[in-house]
Order: sequence, then structure tokens, then C-alpha cells
Amino acid sequence: MASNPVLDNIYSRKSIRAFLDRPVNDNDVKELIKAAFHAANGMNLQKLRFSVVTNKDKISEYSKSGKKLYLEMMKAAGIQNAQLEANLSNESFNIFYNAPAVIFVYAAPGILTGVEDASLAAGNIMLAANSMGLGTCWIGFAASLNADKGFLKDNNIPEGHKMLAAVILGYPKNTDMRPTPREEPQVLNWVR
Repeated sequence: MASNPVLDNIYSRKSIRAFLDRPVNDNDVKELIKAAFHAANGMNLQKLRFSVVTNKDKISEYSKSGKKLYLEMMKAAGIQNAQLEANLSNESFNIFYNAPAVIFVYAAPGILTGVEDASLAAGNIMLAANSMGLGTCWIGFAASLNADKGFLKDNNIPEGHKMLAAVILGYPKNTDMRPTPREEPQVLNWVR
């Protein structure tokens, strides 16, 4: 098959968890949010909203809060995972991996397909960032910040909005950008 730049970008993307201490240009962040907003969304309601944090101290503060809240959520749900508990209890572990930027994706009230819309938007951020030489990783632990009133206030999040995705962003520290090897996809059935 001939080279296809879109497929090449998809196949070369990988999650990045180590970043250079270098800020991401505001215009690049705005372009990534625009790419996110152009993702398919249920009934074209366009109900996704975004917040961006580039303040290192705030990112660290949100990491500490997110870890505490995530541990509380696990305990309340009766989930026990010793390794996860050890990581989240580790003072030096930053759930945002000290990235210079985090883009948070929110569902506004009235959205019908929030999880799907936010997932497609986050995917667009990650693919567009890869094409720009930036690294990303979706941070699932950040979901706990929906319960952090200080975080919500800091980020000017209106009542009824729910964060559904958090994507860290920065210039990769490691120059080895080879993607994680994947097995061949397994097609369970093909009705013809």
C-alpha cells in the first residue's frame, strides 16, 4: 500500500510520559483544541468545552488532589489494587508526569453522547499533537478532579459540566518515538 500521511500519523502515535522542560506554544494549544472541537459529535450538538492548565504549580497541586480523591473513590467502590495504591500514595508521583500543559475536555449540560464525543476529541488532540512533534497521554486518574471544588473554581467550570478527558501535552524528552508494537487486530466476524 502506498504511504498515506493520515495512516502514518495514526500508526506512529504513542503515549508519552516524559517531557522536556519547555512550554508548548499557546497557538499550538489553540490549534489542538480546534482539532478536538472538529471531532464527530452526537447530533452535532457541539457540547464539549475545554480548559487548559500550563501553570506548573497548579498542575502539581491538581496531581496531589487527584491522587487523594482517586484513592478515596477506590476505597468507596471497594477496589483494592496494591500497586495502584502504592503509586497514588507515592509523594513524588505526578499523575500528569510533569507535563508542561494539560488539556481538559468537558461535557456541557444537554450533551447526549458525552463519553463518545470527549473520546473522539481527545483522540483528535493526540493525533494532531503527534503530527506537530508533540507528545501526549490520556490521564484517567484526572477524572477524580470532578469532585475537587477548588479545581473546578480555578478552571472556571460552570455547574453541570463534567470532565471526561484529560490529555497531557509537551515536547517528548526521549527522542525514540517508535510506537508501541501492536498485534494484528482480531476481527470476530464479517457478515457479507
